[in-house]
This record gives sequence, C-alpha cells and structure tokens, in this order.
Amino acid sequence: MSMINTIVARVSGASRYEFDGRKGGKLSVINEVDADNDNQVGMQCSDMSADFSIVDQIRNAGVELPCNLELDIELRMVRAGQNKQQTTSMHVIAARRPKGAGSAPSSNAKPESAKA
Repeated sequence: MSMINTIVARVSGASRYEFDGRKGGKLSVINEVDADNDNQVGMQCSDMSADFSIVDQIRNAGVELPCNLELDIELRMVRAGQNKQQTTSMHVIAARRPKGAGSAPSSNAKPESAKA
C-alpha cells in the first residue's frame, strides 16, 4: 500500500531515461538547511525518483526552473544499503504550479516580505 502526499518544493531540474524498455525519471530539489543545525549552512540539493512523464509535466506547467512546484509524492518502501534494509523513498508522480501562483507581482503576493 502506498501513501500519497502533496508538498511544495523548490525544483532545480528534472530528467528522464528509457533503457531496455524501462522508463523513469529524477527530480532535483533545493532545500534551505535547518538554521538550528550547526553542522550545515546554505542550501542542500537532493534527488527524488519520478515518473517518466515528470519532464513533460514541468514543461507543460510553463515555468522556468528553479521555481516552487506543487508535487504529488508517493511514499514507497524500498530495500537499500548493504543489508537490504527496508526504508522509505519519495517518488514524484505529478508536478504543477502551486495553487494561488498567479501573475500577481511578488510585492503584492507577500506584503510581509517588505519588513526590515
């Protein structure tokens, strides 16, 4: 049984492959590190597996990467590591513009960002 969650993530890129009849994709995201973690600074990049169609979905959304996208994420159980331990993996099944992401100027979209 899989569980699907919807998140908004800053997507930096996407790619796909077709090899020996197998199709798949990859989505790259950028995350700000936890400000309370003394062992990290700046931004971190991570990859998620994705459906082959994810590249077309992003193209059809008419966005320029990097940008925030709303992603439907399927949580999958996979075996990983030397001991083949079961772990959870995030797999992207859909990508689209976030709800409410219209053509309004950014100065009107977040008035609180003008605070000093």
